[in-house]
Amino acid sequence: MSDIQERVAEINTRAESLLEEYARLTGAINKAVTLILTLVAVGVLTFIAIAPTEQSLKERALINQEQFSWQK
Repeated sequence: MSDIQERVAEINTRAESLLEEYARLTGAINKAVTLILTLVAVGVLTFIAIAPTEQSLKERALINQEQFSWQK
């Protein structure tokens, strides 16, 4: 094998390992972004689900507060 062929084989080996590492990191980033977007979606949906009950919760809290203050 000539010197040039050896250098090309070495470069190809390094390039292959770098591409594998790049693919692994890209997959990890994709999973992290998916997880973050899923958590954001769950948070937004939770907020949307709880928002209508906020007024009734405030009213009940005020009633409970008044009852507690009268008991003292």
